[in-house]
Amino acid sequence: MIDWPLITLVTPSMNQGQYVEATLTSVLAQDYPRLEFIVVDGGSMDGSVDIIRRFAGQLSWWVSEPDEGQSNALVKGFSRANGEVMNWLNADDLLRPGALFAVARAYKDSGADLIAGGDRHFRDSPEHPVSHFRPAGYVSPDCLRFWDGAFRYHQPCTFFTRQAYQRAGGLDQRLHYAMDFDLYCRILAAPDCRVNYLDEEISAFRLHDDAKTSRSKPGFLTELRQVSQRYWPADWGREERRSMDRYSAECSIHHASEAIRKHHWATSTSAVGSAFTYAPIHAVAFVGGKLLEGMKPGSR
Repeated sequence: MIDWPLITLVTPSMNQGQYVEATLTSVLAQDYPRLEFIVVDGGSMDGSVDIIRRFAGQLSWWVSEPDEGQSNALVKGFSRANGEVMNWLNADDLLRPGALFAVARAYKDSGADLIAGGDRHFRDSPEHPVSHFRPAGYVSPDCLRFWDGAFRYHQPCTFFTRQAYQRAGGLDQRLHYAMDFDLYCRILAAPDCRVNYLDEEISAFRLHDDAKTSRSKPGFLTELRQVSQRYWPADWGREERRSMDRYSAECSIHHASEAIRKHHWATSTSAVGSAFTYAPIHAVAFVGGKLLEGMKPGSR
């Protein structure tokens, strides 16, 4: 008989009644024999609680009460965790079939602190993905250079051991957007940290306009910058700052462009202002380059 490791999954939820049933079903349908499944709802008023209550008998613990946001809900859930391996799954995302067995086998074979699998992005159905993701670059301190794209991480498909989580100090409840990036960077900073990469896609990330990743791009960028600089090595300085600022300006221009397409004028104005705050000369050059690119024959 295989001695499967206990896996803890925490699902934070707040008014995700449209999606939460599919999320819970995707976890429970794993039929993984040693699953600790915790749901922390922030006091939803959209029918989510009724849906969660229907699954109560299959959950290790659940609660619905006001909290201080996603990070606070996660810390509340992980404080009850007993699993050797842990992760969280947001209430609009899904696990792919066989995901937990794949993670468990990888942990048993490698004893890794972090297990990073693939992921697919979808809108209507996970069987019709719009893109695929593969992890890479889980190395410290290079992971702090979020601007160069070498550290390719995604939260739903990154599992970690409880020992690594506790050694790193757990999640920073002050963060609302980049708490995953912050946690991984601290785990990776341990001298003996081991990472195991999986070929399998173990999660499905739902794309929709109400997702925090869609609504709060400036917030994500601000926290990424804060977290990265918090852990910069002593010999990092001007060059890293210049690269980070230029990347931030480009992200802000892209955000402004998206806002303009949606006729969100206040948001677009704010994003342009951020771009010129981060790197004014580079922002002008970047916008000019995009305009020239759009004027080339055949560009439309």
